Amino acid sequence: MPTGPVPSAEIAEACAAALKSSAFDGVTDLPGLGTTVVYGHRTVVKVQHRLHEQFETALRMEAMRERARVRVPALLDSGTVETPSGPRWWLVLERVDGSPGDRPTAARQRQMGEQLRRWHDTGEREGLRLDGPGALGVMLGSARTLVPHVYPALSRLLDEACAGQPVTAIHGDVAVGHNALFDGDDLLALFDPGAVEVGPPMLDLAWCLAVDLPRGTCPQWLLEGYGIDAVDRESLDALLPFIALRRMIDTRAEGPDEDARWLANWLAENAPDLLPLTAPAEPG
Repeated sequence: MPTGPVPSAEIAEACAAALKSSAFDGVTDLPGLGTTVVYGHRTVVKVQHRLHEQFETALRMEAMRERARVRVPALLDSGTVETPSGPRWWLVLERVDGSPGDRPTAARQRQMGEQLRRWHDTGEREGLRLDGPGALGVMLGSARTLVPHVYPALSRLLDEACAGQPVTAIHGDVAVGHNALFDGDDLLALFDPGAVEVGPPMLDLAWCLAVDLPRGTCPQWLLEGYGIDAVDRESLDALLPFIALRRMIDTRAEGPDEDARWLANWLAENAPDLLPLTAPAEPG
């Protein structure tokens, strides 16, 4: 399943269509080529920028907001445009003015846990399943491209860790420090769900911890917000090392460097058998 970028010309076509929407309250002049987000006064345009992103994912997120009171930006208008390589989607969303959660405080973590519990309990099991064809390649897309020599072993091990686990709707790509906006300690919005929409619910908690542990979180805060009674500790403990490894691969390539070092030390202490997967490819 391709995970690369949408061609810039096709992004521009989708953006031009979105800017014509009566729901958008910003300047309608076309932005620079490849621009995927355009801010209005109270709205924001977002267009597809990766090949694997599905229009239906955004529509399901709006249904989650309405049905489960999950804190996501309201969807005000949407559509698709036909391009030479297929339809590309666009959205006009409510603009949420908040700040990224760079500090994983107890209050932020508990609210994140509560929102993930709503997502898992209420979301429909539709969209790409983690056990479906190509889904592991999407979930581990960065590892597949950044360290292709690691990807076969990592995907096999993660598949084994997930085998037999119950599945729910999942966000797939959120943490206090990633794809979330706050006003002080108040969680305002989650955004940009991952393309894999159905999988083990503990995968969301593992991703949240892998992002936020290097920044000083206490795992208990997230688990309390989620509900200790609903946490499958065996599943979470099995998944966390692989998600921490995936996160370390990301941070080695994109930063921050201190997160990569923290995760490498955590893996050395908690999952030393995975350390060979962190070695660079052999030359030649």
